[in-house]
Amino acid sequence: MKKVLFYGDSNTYGFDPRGMMGGRLPESERWTDIIAKKMHGEWRVFADGMNGRVIPDNPYSLLSLDKSVLEYSPLDLFAVMLGTNDLVNMSVPDAETVAAKMRDFIERQLNRTEFIDNKTGFLLIAPPKILPHMDENLEEAEAQRKRLSSELDIIAQEFGIFFADASEWDLEMSFDGLHMSSEGHELFAEKIMGILGSIDLTAERQEADDYVCAYLA
Repeated sequence: MKKVLFYGDSNTYGFDPRGMMGGRLPESERWTDIIAKKMHGEWRVFADGMNGRVIPDNPYSLLSLDKSVLEYSPLDLFAVMLGTNDLVNMSVPDAETVAAKMRDFIERQLNRTEFIDNKTGFLLIAPPKILPHMDENLEEAEAQRKRLSSELDIIAQEFGIFFADASEWDLEMSFDGLHMSSEGHELFAEKIMGILGSIDLTAERQEADDYVCAYLA
């Protein structure tokens, strides 16, 4: 059975903003748990989602990541979806700055012994769209989020890794415009299951010009 680790922020954690202090969706409604149940026997699914997580770039967050990877290794696939918090926490959202962080993060991960020795596949997921209907301050974040998706696509080509853009999926978002609703989680799970069912983990990383199979709908 293949093993995948999904690494992300509150949308991987399953944050539910409807409570006074926020909360968490039931297991039956979280996309990671939906996948684990429906693909049982094919994939063993692990999830490391944390509210407010940004792309790791400091010793503490990188050490936490290393512990998580070691705990679940050997992995067949490592999937990451981050970048939203990086943008919304910036006084002036800037996609290029966030993309540079992601480039450094991916390069570090691909050079890890666990990834090289086990030939772990890497799936980069551009985060869902931001709906600024409740907060006009999110309009610029969404504009930069669109740019970030394009930048992440280019980065995936550079490294020859698998890429999917969740903003192209018709995901229902919660009232805050940042977190997927239960229905959004369900559709997200369907999209990821389609990827897991079709992804070719035997293909070695290639140069961008040759890596046609890296694009996943």
